[in-house]
Amino acid sequence: MDRQSEQKCRRNPIDCFERALAARQALLDDPCSNVCRIFNAAADGIPGLVIEKFGDVLIAQLHEGRPRLTESQTRNLCTHAQRRLNARAVYRKFFAQDRSKALPALNKPHTDPTPWLGKPVEAEITILENGIRFLIHPYDGYSVGLFLEHRDNRRRLRDLAAGRAVLNAFAYTCAFSVATALGTAATTSVDVSRKYLEWGKRNFAANGLDLNPHSFICSDIFDYYRRAKRQGRRFDLIILDPPTFGRAKRSKQTFVLADDLEKLVAGAVELLNPDGDILLATNHRGTSRRRLETTLVSASATRPRTIVARPRLPLDFRGDRGYAKSVLARFG
Repeated sequence: MDRQSEQKCRRNPIDCFERALAARQALLDDPCSNVCRIFNAAADGIPGLVIEKFGDVLIAQLHEGRPRLTESQTRNLCTHAQRRLNARAVYRKFFAQDRSKALPALNKPHTDPTPWLGKPVEAEITILENGIRFLIHPYDGYSVGLFLEHRDNRRRLRDLAAGRAVLNAFAYTCAFSVATALGTAATTSVDVSRKYLEWGKRNFAANGLDLNPHSFICSDIFDYYRRAKRQGRRFDLIILDPPTFGRAKRSKQTFVLADDLEKLVAGAVELLNPDGDILLATNHRGTSRRRLETTLVSASATRPRTIVARPRLPLDFRGDRGYAKSVLARFG
């Protein structure tokens, strides 16, 4: 959106919100989903403000250092959104420019059950995405447990996963694992956090999935690569959606996307069966789609590889080219 349009939105934020809402009406009317990014910052005319809908709860993200509305304007807009969407509550997340130095006073509101607007809701609520149930936590830190930009990718991989062995690296709350398991895959979910893996198991249970065919491994991904090679494990589909930076508790090992991307992909290719697929994704603005593709293409000199798809972001995320990117590649 151009500067003139942004200025109009700041003068009339409610009108701006209504235009964004109208553009998402098909998503809001979908009986198989009750989640959506209903306002997407600068792409919808107001830099620094993101609002996401999770069932009847709204999450407002306020990003420091970007031109945005005043506190009063933002509250008025979110009050309007709450009434318009009949939401029980609006929880506010404030994203500092340097989260590594975020003060305890800044972090505390993200775990407060008292919402910014409305009445307190349960610590864990169930939402619906493309017919799949996921458990989200409105006030358990910066993230609620589900990244909506991968909504279409989860549907794509569910269709692709039938009868296949799937490795979900950096599994977080195992949303990709649930989607592919519902597509009859046998999944292995790897993450450095036991808390999130247990959360993932509850996501499986919410969809009536038996845990027996599935594995949940608390491990650094490179440690798991070495273990899988020793055990002769192989996979037909590997999902790589790494954080920009990650470190396990009680461990000196760190993952840095800028430094470790090539190593991450090369290790995955070594575990991939013939005609296997890798989905490589990132929301790191400093990593381009071109780098993702180059990394996939150069990951193995001995195996033919093809870029199968360059998935677009879902409708409610479009307009921000620097945001999440993903590439699906097949290796012979």
